[in-house]
Amino acid sequence: MVRSLPILTPLRGIAALIVVLFHARLILFPQWQPLLASQTQFIENGYAWVDLFFILSGFVMLHVYREQFSRPCTFSQWRHFVWLRFSRIYPLFFITFVVLLIWELVKYHHQIGFYGGMLLESWGLKDIPAFSGPFNRADAILPNILLLQGLTESMLSWNISSWSLSIEWLCYLIFPLIVPLLNRSAKKTLWLPGLVLLVIYGLIEHKGNLDITGGVVAFLRGMCGFVLGIWLASLPLSARVQRHLNRDWVLAVLLGCIALVLHHSTSIPSLIAVYILFAALVITGARQTPRNSVGFRLLNNRVTQYLGDISYSMYLWHTVLLLIGVEALQQLAPDLLTWWYAQQSIVLAVMAIGLFLVLTFSVSTVSYHCIERPAMKMLRKQTLSEPVIRSSPSE
Repeated sequence: MVRSLPILTPLRGIAALIVVLFHARLILFPQWQPLLASQTQFIENGYAWVDLFFILSGFVMLHVYREQFSRPCTFSQWRHFVWLRFSRIYPLFFITFVVLLIWELVKYHHQIGFYGGMLLESWGLKDIPAFSGPFNRADAILPNILLLQGLTESMLSWNISSWSLSIEWLCYLIFPLIVPLLNRSAKKTLWLPGLVLLVIYGLIEHKGNLDITGGVVAFLRGMCGFVLGIWLASLPLSARVQRHLNRDWVLAVLLGCIALVLHHSTSIPSLIAVYILFAALVITGARQTPRNSVGFRLLNNRVTQYLGDISYSMYLWHTVLLLIGVEALQQLAPDLLTWWYAQQSIVLAVMAIGLFLVLTFSVSTVSYHCIERPAMKMLRKQTLSEPVIRSSPSE
């Protein structure tokens, strides 16, 4: 039986929620973006939480499959593992893609052009014919169906959040092959985190930030986090160190430091610091044991666990709701949309964000129970059961 990692599920839920707000700021409340950014850069830097996803995935994969892949795997083992990963991530992704595809067909039939809200309109992205972009491009359909869009597409396409899913899928494909190389004593692999940080440094210097979402460099970004997560899971800690990590204040300090760094405009040193803090948060969260303390209960309770459970649905559905929602409103109630983008009331902004989160949570809840889990179980009927672990809803 694989040991449970209760704190990691809430962490994934928190990260997904921040990514939702990161995308919503562009379409749902762009008129408040300058004001918000002048007060804090936390939401502007929300893209960085995707790197926590990659580190979490690598950690959990080794935690679950350490024994199975401690030796070079056979083709049969690799195929079985890949099928388990496919059955977990592909069905929901494909359904969200089909929903966007159907909407694009409706737009094509009625000659409706692209509309992404006030901000994207100011960028010149308006009235672009169906299947011509900027996201729902005809030439990106096949890469999306094959889940290769994160590697082959230089720009975001269709479900714009799914670029990271594509990269994670590629990491899954090679995971059984690299475990024997990485699952060694820490003394033999101390070079690995240094190499990861060196690559991350190069990526940040190349782009100016870490918001890299397409091509080989996006794969490098995801692979760095995934491999670092594997290394962290193989890192042995003494009982004394684990006792020190298993404290509320350690988690509080790490989360506080991450929030503080992301509150300010980022630079190469600060992004590297956040990356290291994410790694520390994962290994600290994984070492927590259930206890009756205020800090532990705040992070690990029914609400936060459920938020983590539905985080995969949240991650995929929120962009569908944003992209289709704003275009539908533009067609059905353009005056309402014009009125909305002219509003400056902070109260209205908070209400709108709250309503959107309620809608996203509601859709994600239905998706989790009626699509995500049933589809996975149906596809796995002919396979051996997967190790049970409550650590991450996307694993």
